[in-house]
Amino acid sequence: MTEKGILFDMEKCIACRACQVACKQWNELPAENTTFFAATGGYQNPIGLSPKTYTLVKFYEVEADKKLRWLFRVHRCMHCVDPACVKACPVTPKAMTHIKELGLVYVNRELCIGCGACHEYCPWNIPQIDESIGKSTKCTFCVDRQTNGLGPACAKVCPTGAITFGDYDKILEMAHQAKRRLKEKGRHPYIYGEKELVSGMHKVYVLPEPVNYYPDLIKNPKVSEDLSFFQELLRPFGKFALTAAIVGMALTQVKKVKEKNEAKIEEEKV
Repeated sequence: MTEKGILFDMEKCIACRACQVACKQWNELPAENTTFFAATGGYQNPIGLSPKTYTLVKFYEVEADKKLRWLFRVHRCMHCVDPACVKACPVTPKAMTHIKELGLVYVNRELCIGCGACHEYCPWNIPQIDESIGKSTKCTFCVDRQTNGLGPACAKVCPTGAITFGDYDKILEMAHQAKRRLKEKGRHPYIYGEKELVSGMHKVYVLPEPVNYYPDLIKNPKVSEDLSFFQELLRPFGKFALTAAIVGMALTQVKKVKEKNEAKIEEEKV
């Protein structure tokens, strides 16, 4: 089976939110109580990802060359080639399940203990804990559709071709073609997802403008260096059934050590 990926050609996006609706419908996600102009960017709604929203069209109002530009970006799990959330998932077998040949990561709810380690160590903090069931939730890359020979719902409904699903190598090839097209138009495109985190992601963006035009998109995403320390803290519990409370204590300890080290560095600067 050929490794898959998705291309987001954001110049073609008209923010119709068909992908957002299709994702919600296919995954049978409930509606959210939202507020008009809830987030920077005006018409973006809801304000962010949640257990009820796996896909979100983000709006950005930017000024360039004395002109106002409205940029859009489809926000969701990046489905990393080397996913930190899988490494951080403390249970065995992993609840955060990586199917490499499909290029996807999804949550096996039967195994998930709702500890939140996946959220903490994802560079974008994508996974969300559904408090009503005590489980992690996020975009599944439509694993149920893919394993039945179908493409993701978002790509299926996109009316402008902004979202394309296909073989990963072809997706990267298309990304570079789109970048060349935008350069010829005088834009300053950037391919986000090809080299980030060294090995890249299976969700690849062609942004029509530089990354800094999208303030909430991490320019140089990194996996926290304390992941190995977190894993060491949990090692003694390897023979026992882990609980969210035990993992929570380990995460708290990691944060304390991190804050202590940061404070020490600041003192040395003085």
